[in-house]
Amino acid sequence: MRSRLKVLINYFSLLLPYWDKSLLSLLCVGIGVLFGMATPLITKVLIDYAYPNRDLNLLTFLVLFGVLIFIFQTFFSDVSSYLDTFIHQTLSIDLRKKFFTRLLRLPLRYHFEKQVGDLMVRVTDDIDVIVDSVAETIPVLIKTTLQLAALLAICLMIDWNLTVLAMLGVPFYFVQTRFFARRFEELQEKSQKQESEIYTFYQEKMSNIKTIKSFNQEIYETDRLIDKLIGMFALVRQNLFLGLFNSFFDATLITLWTSFLAWYAGYRVITGHITIGEIMAILVYLGQIHQPIMDFGTIYKSLTRSFVSINRVDEILEKEPEAYKDTRTFVLFQIEGKIKFDNVSFKYHDAEEFILKNIDLIANPGEITALAGTSGAGKSTIIDLILRFVEPTEGAIYIDDKYDLKKVSLMTLRAYISIVSQDVVIFSGSIRDNLQYGRKVVNGAAMVEAAKAAEIHDFIVGLPGGYDTLIGEGGLNLSGGQKQRLAIARALYRDVKILVLDEATSALDSITEAAIFNNLKQLIKAKTVLMITHRPSSLKNADRIYIINDNVISESGTFAELLDKKGDFYKFYQAQAHESEEEIEEKVELIKYQKRLIKEKLRTAKALKLSPLEKKVLQLYYDERKTYAKISKELGMEPYDISLIRRSAKDKLERLRELEFKE
Repeated sequence: MRSRLKVLINYFSLLLPYWDKSLLSLLCVGIGVLFGMATPLITKVLIDYAYPNRDLNLLTFLVLFGVLIFIFQTFFSDVSSYLDTFIHQTLSIDLRKKFFTRLLRLPLRYHFEKQVGDLMVRVTDDIDVIVDSVAETIPVLIKTTLQLAALLAICLMIDWNLTVLAMLGVPFYFVQTRFFARRFEELQEKSQKQESEIYTFYQEKMSNIKTIKSFNQEIYETDRLIDKLIGMFALVRQNLFLGLFNSFFDATLITLWTSFLAWYAGYRVITGHITIGEIMAILVYLGQIHQPIMDFGTIYKSLTRSFVSINRVDEILEKEPEAYKDTRTFVLFQIEGKIKFDNVSFKYHDAEEFILKNIDLIANPGEITALAGTSGAGKSTIIDLILRFVEPTEGAIYIDDKYDLKKVSLMTLRAYISIVSQDVVIFSGSIRDNLQYGRKVVNGAAMVEAAKAAEIHDFIVGLPGGYDTLIGEGGLNLSGGQKQRLAIARALYRDVKILVLDEATSALDSITEAAIFNNLKQLIKAKTVLMITHRPSSLKNADRIYIINDNVISESGTFAELLDKKGDFYKFYQAQAHESEEEIEEKVELIKYQKRLIKEKLRTAKALKLSPLEKKVLQLYYDERKTYAKISKELGMEPYDISLIRRSAKDKLERLRELEFKE
């Protein structure tokens, strides 16, 4: 952590954009201080001259002059308060924006390690404490220093003996101020931690209210909250007692020292060294000196306590963010979407065991590539590697065989990827807002097409507000299946090259799932689809399946090939589908038969391909309606040959049509 002086300089530099308003505010403060200093002098003149000499004109002038000073002092004070409030609020916005921007840019693992409630306290209470200190410290310091210097100068001119004696008590005040400041800092740190725990508790319980109610745990959770609040109250009480002791020592020290000064001032009057008016003025001025000295102590305590908040906010601001704007990376303008893992291994920095080992994987555009295997095998980590939430420990990942992901701009990489995860995130707002999330250009027709493809359009138009229907935070008023279909529609509407489905249909019935995959096949001709699933019905839709066991790829191939091998996938499928060996055998044979039919169709279609001459004859005969005689002259052939060519081409076309409709 940086030294406290460097930290203060860094945070005080946030005031630089507002130097003009700060300077004007200080000028107003200075003028107000000068006007305020005139009051004791007026009192002195009243006592020493106006009253003894019964000078009514002087009395009237001094009273009117005092009223005028009060008006000007109030005006400049109000202007200064307005400017200070403006700076305070704008600085708060700037610092929260800076904090939130850095927070969103931090690696995903940092967010997993931190509690949401703790981050909420940092972005609210901690920043409020920092802004209060930064916005008020410099103006108060300058004001206090100028006021103290001016008051000391006046007091020294009136009676330097009494002034010097009065200042001897200042060191005692700062010693006890430092003593209490350290204890306030310790309490502040404990209070912030406790408050973070309470915020986290609120956030966690409110987000899972359905679970709490279903387990009938309302009273239990209330009791847990009471325990936490009692702990917070104990810290508040300690802070209160410490503040009372601090105030008591302050008041006692000041009272004793003021009493001594009052006696000494009386002694100076009685011995004839100063007049009653002078002693009244200097006592008022010394009383005013007391306030700046107290302000110095308050500033010190405030800065000491604010360092707890500064350290907590600085922890975020000093963290190394993801390289969103790394100028050394490639910017992707146009890609096909092919993904290739080349001997990739991964483990976390503080771990010894690898989560993935020697992964070789290819996902091609226009295909659905599935990842299957036991839980914890590393399937989701593969997705995290593609999105660069984590980086490979060994090996490399390529886009289109030429772009190493480590050298690709994060912003452009993620602009080409849409993900639908098992834990669907729905934001508060309308359905349209959720579908629009992640896509800048609004296209109503494309949005409807995406919703239809996700089999959610009919549900949406049946709502009172249609696409503008408001949904609660987290989509609490939607079922699990509706949320998943909405998330799929959002990913499709984004219309990117790479679509990731991480258990995206786990909450859907088999009929809806089949309809969605049937729609997907029409939409993914130019997209790379990477799918994680445990559902056998989903795996049937994959063009290639990779089985991950013990953190390595144990098998890969098509659905039928893997079942035919009777290896890891066979065991996995049998466990998931609950089918007998005979049923699986029949399924494999059926798939093989269907593939043979497709190959035969392709071979037949290839054999029935029309030659350029046949195409030309058909065009002249049917489109241009020419006779055999005219065609024969144009092509330099006999009419009889033209007739044979036309009949042969027509037969080929009829057989091709039969192939299209044949099941």
